[in-house]
Amino acid sequence: MDRLACVSLPAFPLQLLLRRHPEWAVYPAVVVAEDRPQGRILWISEKARRAGVLPGLSYAEALSLAANLRAGVVPATEVEAEVAALTERLRRFTPDIEPSSEEPGIF
Repeated sequence: MDRLACVSLPAFPLQLLLRRHPEWAVYPAVVVAEDRPQGRILWISEKARRAGVLPGLSYAEALSLAANLRAGVVPATEVEAEVAALTERLRRFTPDIEPSSEEPGIF
């Protein structure tokens, strides 16, 4: 009997950002594409969503909705390195693990 499993780490880039800044866990937090007011929001925390912040807004627009918003850039190279490290860890359980090429944090 073949078995298939999926590992899903939702909003993986946001998780990396919050690991880098654990003190931000109590604030609305977002990952932005670039560190400037017009930078587009890519990933949002639940607290940010409750404040009305949505992916696709600019950082400046989001600040008007949540004055205490925290934001940071998570470079693609960092995401790729963490996905590669997690893939290797998951290989301890199965040699047939493969990360999604479309969604970071899906294996």
